[in-house]
Amino acid sequence: MTTTRSAFASLLAPGLRKIYFDELKERPLEYEAIFNIESSKRKYEDDYQMAGLGSMPEKAEGQSIIYDDPISGNTKRYTHLSWGLGFRITHEAYEDDLYGMLGKKMSSQLAKSARNAQEVHAHAILNNAFAASATASTLAAANTFDGYSLCNVAHVRLGGGTQANRSSTDADLSVSSLQAAIDLFEGWTDERGISLVCQPKRLIIPYQTKWIAREILNSSAKPYTANNEINPLMDEDLSFMVSHYLTDSDSWFLIADKGVHGLNFFWREKPTFKESDDFDTGDGKFKGYQRFVSGVSDWKGVFGSQGA
Repeated sequence: MTTTRSAFASLLAPGLRKIYFDELKERPLEYEAIFNIESSKRKYEDDYQMAGLGSMPEKAEGQSIIYDDPISGNTKRYTHLSWGLGFRITHEAYEDDLYGMLGKKMSSQLAKSARNAQEVHAHAILNNAFAASATASTLAAANTFDGYSLCNVAHVRLGGGTQANRSSTDADLSVSSLQAAIDLFEGWTDERGISLVCQPKRLIIPYQTKWIAREILNSSAKPYTANNEINPLMDEDLSFMVSHYLTDSDSWFLIADKGVHGLNFFWREKPTFKESDDFDTGDGKFKGYQRFVSGVSDWKGVFGSQGA
């Protein structure tokens, strides 16, 4: 798009006291607090699933040892996506800009645009965590090794059987629903049915739910009761984080530490910003470019609810 005199006519006239151009401070990147951030040097990255050995059986006297083999699973591929945006300013508009706004402020908008693309793409994994099928790239990215949605009641275990990281009936965030989510964490097993050590550490919520989260996690007494009971969640060492990119106002997620859960964000090329002049017109050309991909491999370490 070419920015002409008509687009910024006011910047070419004297007498302006102050120009308001998205002056509000930007918030820190939120997806970086949730996802495992990795770098990549290839066109794509593959995660491979494998189940270890099962529980050791009893051996009768004089009988041979039973031999077991690991079970091969599935592959999750992360193919990098390219992102870019630019703008163009005519030579005349740039030269007549009395306030130095066109180059400086518009360039900062490129950085803002790049950050927003990162947030939206990463949070699409959570926003599509309950989708029934992978009919688009964003849904496929939100599917785990077994091909199921990130939060599902029937994740397939390689050694047989299913497990859930979502309640059979979704519920709004409350003391009882959070306790039920923690119980699911405690009951998970690995692909061969051996108990896992997987502790929830962070509650991810939309901003509309932060008031409830504060009452639940920061009260020394059990919330919403007059029985003078202790708050059993105080000893769970849970914190909560508000995400402004969750699209469902009553969805919520409980996740384990980074490196334990399988939410991943791969950088292929960090954002770069360049400018040049068009030889024929003298117009200034500005562009930003980045390359990355996000997705999820293993569902373990993540619980989610769509809310009631």
